[in-house]
Amino acid sequence: MERPEAAKTRQEAAQEKLNVIAEALAELMNSQSRTDPGLREATQKLRDAIGLEERH
Repeated sequence: MERPEAAKTRQEAAQEKLNVIAEALAELMNSQSRTDPGLREATQKLRDAIGLEERH
């Protein structure tokens, strides 16, 4: 059985990796959103979601 501390550490590491991937995706989307208003909105939603995760 895994110790709770180890599970928490693994979860935090996985969350950090997901946040880094999401931030990179947001940057890529932002670079392409100059000509696509829908993509601009989706980029903002993604950035908002990333911000919510970082506060937890």
